[in-house]
Amino acid sequence: MVLRMEEVLNIDGLRLTSREDLVAAVKKAERAISQLRARQLVLLRELSRRSWPSEGTDTARLARDLDVSHRTADALLETARRTPELSPQMSELASGDATFDRAHALAELFMAGGREIELAEAKDKDIAGIRRLAARCRRIRRRDERQAHQERHVRSWLSLDETAGFVNAQLGAVEWHTVTTALDRRADEIPRSTGSREQRRADALVAIAHDWLSGHLNDASSGGALVSVTVDATTAGATDAEAGVRVTAGPRIGPDTLDAIVCEGAVEVLIDRDSGMPLAVGPTGRVVPPKVRRTVLTRDQGCTIGHCNSRYRLEVHHIVPRSRGGTHDLENLTTLCWYHHHIEVHRAGNAIDLTSPPDQRRIVPAPDW
Repeated sequence: MVLRMEEVLNIDGLRLTSREDLVAAVKKAERAISQLRARQLVLLRELSRRSWPSEGTDTARLARDLDVSHRTADALLETARRTPELSPQMSELASGDATFDRAHALAELFMAGGREIELAEAKDKDIAGIRRLAARCRRIRRRDERQAHQERHVRSWLSLDETAGFVNAQLGAVEWHTVTTALDRRADEIPRSTGSREQRRADALVAIAHDWLSGHLNDASSGGALVSVTVDATTAGATDAEAGVRVTAGPRIGPDTLDAIVCEGAVEVLIDRDSGMPLAVGPTGRVVPPKVRRTVLTRDQGCTIGHCNSRYRLEVHHIVPRSRGGTHDLENLTTLCWYHHHIEVHRAGNAIDLTSPPDQRRIVPAPDW
């Protein structure tokens, strides 16, 4: 059956329709779309079994065949794969009681590691709420953090008429938190009457750069800023810290970043044990006791990586990570400059060669501890 354009639009009839009836008609059309999407999911599952048994259904091919965007094709395929035919979600979609967007969001939640408790919680949430729940459940693997580190950048360029400049950056989660916290604190020292928050942040960035160039920054060998970390004990324990860990009031982090924080700075850990109330665990302070830290810095007299003469931001590093049973024993501690500690070891996922001499350390790919 082919409808003529005037039958689809029925402009004259719509002009006489109330707003409430128009909304009801839109909802009715959405129910019909949901039912058709449910049929598409059934067809895609069969197509995946029959047409592409060796390589699986290809998103690009489906997008081309259906003349839809890659995003739509990907949503269809993922929902088809993650929504069982006899599931309540599929029944609600087929009856039109649930939209395709909800079914897709629930599929994303399932893929992110959502358990029965999260899926039950999702019933009372809107689409945005379900996606936030999925983001909270999604595991951050070490390879994800290392990939984010590889993609870090700060780009700057001039406008075409060279009257303004632009800066664009992509940072890891904790680095972003560090930079934005520094900008906000410096911006808070600027009178509010000087502009909007974004303008004061821009002024703060310039002020910090001026401070560094003029040598007015504090000595950069203090060992790192205090980082407060909140841990959902149940989720973190079940995922080896790939989920359930975040910088308090900041971004989520994974096991690599947690190792770095526990190794290189002052840390405060808040653990939530099912009650929903964060509990402070242990005193706030340097991970490495101050006396031990001073002893290691005095003993090593600089970065211990072979041929490195840098003395910028010297930090004490656990050769065997704390998460792998490493201790504060002097034999397990060595001094690294900020670059080798922060960039080459923690962010790149490397380690110190256990067999290398104490004053000529070598960096190697991290072993499977």
